[in-house]
Amino acid sequence: MQDAPPPVHFFVHVPKCAGTTVEAHFARHLGPDGFLLAPRWRHPLRDIVGNRYPDVDLLALRRVQVVSGHSLSRAFAAKFTGRALREHVLIRDPLSYLVSFYNYRWARHEERGEPTPPPFADWTRTQRRNPLSRFLLHRYFGVGYPSVYRLSSRARFELLERAFAGFAWVSAWTRADEAIAALSAQLGLPTEPARENVGQARRLSLADIPEDSRRALEAEHALDLLLFERWKDRGADPSANPPDPEGAARALSGTDALAYLPADLESAIRRKLWR
Repeated sequence: MQDAPPPVHFFVHVPKCAGTTVEAHFARHLGPDGFLLAPRWRHPLRDIVGNRYPDVDLLALRRVQVVSGHSLSRAFAAKFTGRALREHVLIRDPLSYLVSFYNYRWARHEERGEPTPPPFADWTRTQRRNPLSRFLLHRYFGVGYPSVYRLSSRARFELLERAFAGFAWVSAWTRADEAIAALSAQLGLPTEPARENVGQARRLSLADIPEDSRRALEAEHALDLLLFERWKDRGADPSANPPDPEGAARALSGTDALAYLPADLESAIRRKLWR
């Protein structure tokens, strides 16, 4: 009997969640044959139907063990014929994500001459509501426009909870080294990663955010915060999946789907004015 082909591992690169460290580690130890950075489909339909991969070499994919990148979508698994999919993701609480992203924007200004970010309180108004869950839904799960605006906060939460329950690894970004080591051990690779994309000058820290601003931001991004709090410690153990997703979902609105569209339009306009 012929052995089953090995699984392919998708390591979802959520922004500001140590994805660069993950990708550099597996690129270094697997090389271009074993590691693939998912290509971006530069097509006007991308944001409607999700990323597609029309130009990939199917024969070359047989040697790929780990795939990552901002343009990775679950739909890509169909290209790996006959191979099981193992999914891994690191997530982050919305407040530290916003602070990290703000510092990143300052670094881009100082190093590349990009526009000067406005004060943090003004800059956060250029960011979409619940950006981390939105990224996962839109980029990885392929929920395009206008479909994403049919989903309330509760529906978005329920979709992601169901998906995370079957992931090989889910945890906070602070456990990146553990996640890398766990997968590397399975693949027979060195388990000690080198840190990447760190050491940038910090314009802002969490301690600089006033308490009332913290509470307001956590309320605005309540979906992302709830997902993080429930899944930050799960790791590789499916028995540690958080309990009672239906009960947890009731903390979020089931009728705010249409509220996302004007909020996104406002953030886009403010982002254009800043630039």
